[in-house]
Amino acid sequence: MYKARHAWMFLLPTGILLTTFTLLPALAALGLSFTDYNVFMGTVDWVGLENFIRAFKDEEFWNALKNTAYYWILVTPALVVLPVFLAILVNQQLIGIKLFRLTYYFPALVSVVITAILWNWLFASDGIFNYLLSLIGINPIDWLTSRKFVMISLAIVTIWQGLGYYMLFYLAGLQSVPTDLYEAAELDGAGFWKKHIHITFPMLKPIIFFTAVISTMSAFKEFTLMLTMTDGGPIGASKTVVFIVFEKAFRQLEMGYASAISFILFIIILILTLLNKRTLDNQS
Repeated sequence: MYKARHAWMFLLPTGILLTTFTLLPALAALGLSFTDYNVFMGTVDWVGLENFIRAFKDEEFWNALKNTAYYWILVTPALVVLPVFLAILVNQQLIGIKLFRLTYYFPALVSVVITAILWNWLFASDGIFNYLLSLIGINPIDWLTSRKFVMISLAIVTIWQGLGYYMLFYLAGLQSVPTDLYEAAELDGAGFWKKHIHITFPMLKPIIFFTAVISTMSAFKEFTLMLTMTDGGPIGASKTVVFIVFEKAFRQLEMGYASAISFILFIIILILTLLNKRTLDNQS
């Protein structure tokens, strides 16, 4: 009883903050999703499921959902798989390895706005990428102004910035794997790849699940890059679901409709998280 009381005392400040700034606003947004909230008049009219029905009939919402799913497919597998190999690389006992870890992690420290400015310059029609392509005889690519390449370009930026961040999770997991397992595998004649396939990856399953969930949530919530680099263009090709929420809520002041879309997005992320967990459980 004594220990439990002290545990609750430590949890109380975080619980208050979480309730005040996350749970209560989420419940308020859910309530707004069933209303037509007029910002200027300050009136709230109950409309029931009208906002949800409107969303399912809204072509703009479906296009945004398709863009978000495409972005997720481009980003999440890369951010689940590539950081594992990066973590294995920087987990070696080499001179100056801490410098390499810092170098790979550094992009995660750069703000999204600064990142957007940097990559806008790199993706420009006369930028470095197109210059390098011209050296091998390839015509310039409209990285951010082509419907074909815009989401790919944004995914490249996200992967570049996220690799070091997710690498840390895997690195922590690697350092908790008993070295006895690797030594035993070496005695049995296992090479570099066999050791990691039969030891590292099974031991990292919980972290792989965690990374898949976090990167999925981040992909479905991303809109800052779209806002700062393309403003949803060209012709809505980079508008994500959260971008639509932002646009409806703060540009068109349709708070009720924006809240309904937010709740639909919450359900989608919840379903994907449960599917990820079920997949991991089936493989255990």
